[in-house]
Amino acid sequence: MPTDIVRLHSVFDLAMRVGEGLLTNGAAASEVTASVLRIISSSGLRDVVVEVTFNQVSLSYLPDDYSTPFTRIRATGSRVQDFARLAAFEEVTELYIMGVVGLEEALAKVRTIPQQKSHYPRWLAFLGFAVMGGAAAFSFGGTILVVLTATLASGALVALTEIMAARQIPMFFGQAAGGFIGVAVAVMLHVAAPAQNSAIVVVACIIVLLAGLASIGAMQDAVTGWYVTASARILETLMLTVGIVVGVRLGLLLTILLGMNISVDASPPLSLASGVAAAVAGAVMGLGFAVGTYTPVRVLGWMSLVASVSAVVVYLLSHFVVDRVWGSAAAAFVVGTMAVLIARRVRAPALAMIMGGIIPLVPGSRIYRGLLSLSEDISAGAAELFAAAEIAVAIAAGAVLGQLLASRFLSRRGGAGWAYTPVVSTPFQTPRRRRLTLPHRRRRDAGMVEPSTMTGEMSALPPSVLHDLQQELDLEDPTSGPGGADAPDGARRSDALTQEDR
Repeated sequence: MPTDIVRLHSVFDLAMRVGEGLLTNGAAASEVTASVLRIISSSGLRDVVVEVTFNQVSLSYLPDDYSTPFTRIRATGSRVQDFARLAAFEEVTELYIMGVVGLEEALAKVRTIPQQKSHYPRWLAFLGFAVMGGAAAFSFGGTILVVLTATLASGALVALTEIMAARQIPMFFGQAAGGFIGVAVAVMLHVAAPAQNSAIVVVACIIVLLAGLASIGAMQDAVTGWYVTASARILETLMLTVGIVVGVRLGLLLTILLGMNISVDASPPLSLASGVAAAVAGAVMGLGFAVGTYTPVRVLGWMSLVASVSAVVVYLLSHFVVDRVWGSAAAAFVVGTMAVLIARRVRAPALAMIMGGIIPLVPGSRIYRGLLSLSEDISAGAAELFAAAEIAVAIAAGAVLGQLLASRFLSRRGGAGWAYTPVVSTPFQTPRRRRLTLPHRRRRDAGMVEPSTMTGEMSALPPSVLHDLQQELDLEDPTSGPGGADAPDGARRSDALTQEDR
């Protein structure tokens, strides 16, 4: 087989494996497309079309009008929450487009990522989600007994859903089983200690089950125009939420048969102590979610900080300034902005910090009150559920807007860290097509790698590739040659435009 064909396969293999890793961890379609195009353009390929759908990444390349098209399709597996592997995929992407590692080394690294041992033991991940549930109960004013019960219930339902997923049982039934467990444990607590507010246990379990759903990526795809992927993700999120509703409703039928009432009492009174409790609970929830999703150790403190800030912001705004919907949107905006700025600094996935930061904003109590009211007053229950849906949309929209503004700010500042900066953009498939819709900005600062493909996306293409108008395919290793990693800084500019682009 000719050497150039072998290298073409290697480039596509690297790009598709990275795209699959990002997509299975919930990254938006624009981010997956941009990362794949960064890798391809850094390898010297032009006019490669990238298509990203809900569970598939496809690449197509046509060197000229007389050649056979080269197309590869890779289907992704089930959704996972392993941010340590997501960080590994982003790290390989960053090193490759910067020219620090060559193609073969990058491909070897990316092939080993799915086989890597989990960042934490499985029991520690379960413990993380259990602690998150206990912190959620604490944020609603639960006593020590309620917090401990919520911790045990959260750990049990996460373990059960993992066992069901390992046996190839659809996740819908896993969510339903988790919702039922939350109500069942609350019933047992009510029987053992009737004076305790056992409904907080159900609310905490709902928050744990809702944590990590693909609502942020779905909303980003929807508002930016990636409607095919967005529709599938929104449907997935909706069905998993319906699974929780089914499980909770089944448990509530059990309480009706037993003649029990486990309604949610009034929220804790407004005070300095409740504000401090919200901050502490938010920090612990963020930390628990980070451990449960195998987030690298160096990022645990940052995720805890972001979650604590979001809890304080929504607490203050919803009590003093605006209602809960706008307060949640503002807090999510802060989370999105902080996540992007911190991610580029600590070289960690922004998605991980966003998912952890919005945990304190999840409207678990409204969902439970709505389900509880459906059996007595359908209109009142529907109103509560609609209010919960409003908050969910506000959280997702606020986080996406924060990402958008922060990423545009960082892209104008330049510098490294491109793989860690989210790409919030309308649909694009090739660097050339994207480039033709944007103003060209040419900067000749020596030692800087400038934009050459998409807004906010950088290319480590050597100048010889950019200026060679006759060659449609250049498969030289980006770490070798005059524009590679060993070249002087001044020789690594990629801001030149081809005659065709002009």
